[in-house]
Amino acid sequence: MKRNLRRTSGLAALLLALALLAGCTQSSSVPTASPAADPSAQQTEQTGQREITDMAGRTMTVPEEIQSAFSTGPVSAIYLYTLVPDKLLGWNYELNDIEKSIILPEYHDLPNFGMGDSVNYEAVIAAGPTIAFHVSAINEGTKDEADQLSQQLGIPVVMVSSELEDAAEVYRFMGELFGVEEQAEILAEYAEAVFADIAAIDVSEEEKVRVYYGNGENSLETAPAGSSHGAILDAVKAVNVADLELGDGSRVQISLEQLLAWDPDVIVVNGEPKSNMSGGAAAQSILSNPDFATLKAVQEGKVYGTPNAPFSWVDRPPGPNRLVGIRWLAGLLYPDRVPYDVDEEVKEFFQLFYHVDLSEEQLAQLYAGTI
Repeated sequence: MKRNLRRTSGLAALLLALALLAGCTQSSSVPTASPAADPSAQQTEQTGQREITDMAGRTMTVPEEIQSAFSTGPVSAIYLYTLVPDKLLGWNYELNDIEKSIILPEYHDLPNFGMGDSVNYEAVIAAGPTIAFHVSAINEGTKDEADQLSQQLGIPVVMVSSELEDAAEVYRFMGELFGVEEQAEILAEYAEAVFADIAAIDVSEEEKVRVYYGNGENSLETAPAGSSHGAILDAVKAVNVADLELGDGSRVQISLEQLLAWDPDVIVVNGEPKSNMSGGAAAQSILSNPDFATLKAVQEGKVYGTPNAPFSWVDRPPGPNRLVGIRWLAGLLYPDRVPYDVDEEVKEFFQLFYHVDLSEEQLAQLYAGTI
């Protein structure tokens, strides 16, 4: 039996790190920010100020023009890069060569502020962002954490939903927040079209393709049905064979025997970004490994690597980068039923969201996992 995934916020790690900074000895020269005023008490009539309500229902005052935004995690950074790259204060890790192959050169060397419990808050405070932008599950716990982070950083922490289905709403909210409504509407409409096109695919329960989604160097880490990391399988009307109970995380390790027992129709693998192992390389590893030879997907050649540039199209991180993954994966599973040309949609996504015009050669390299 499945049970609901217990979502946890990355802000807990951020707050712990800030608390440790605050507790440093007097010999330590750690810069601190003045506590942020209670947003409800700030004077909205101040010149250049305005009151907003974020997607979590939290009201706060922000400047009319936001100069820069600190991303609290990789998904936040992707949202900022896709809509307002010039407002992105920095990344949350050092970009690798795959990411740099698509990300525009002028953003390659933005500061790396870290993520989770390794965020460099001294550098964040010194950089003086206008706001912190936080993509998160929305509940009372995450709202409280955002309020605490706002007090400790001395800037508003603006929350938006992490649900992929809310991507259009997120972009429209960002359009108003950053004053780029026209461009935000273009991205929002693309996101809505993705889900509308998938909804139009006529697939009965009996016809749904059974899919295994693998992560890691041996592809035996998976995202169970109902998890945030496996949401894309539900989105494309596939059956996630990993019908497992979840613990505190959203990915679980399985055995080879378990995968053999599931015997999925299709296998999609992400590889291991930390080891520079592409999805294509992970797929080839499975196809050439005799331990997997009895699997139906292997025998029929239906083992596919997830395109990884500039970010995985399926997961890691679970952000708007998955919109193009929905287009790609639905086309892979139901090629005769999708109401669009996959190649053209991928090109449009990259032009709108990643600010690049793909050549035919680049498109082929993306699919092959060689870019």
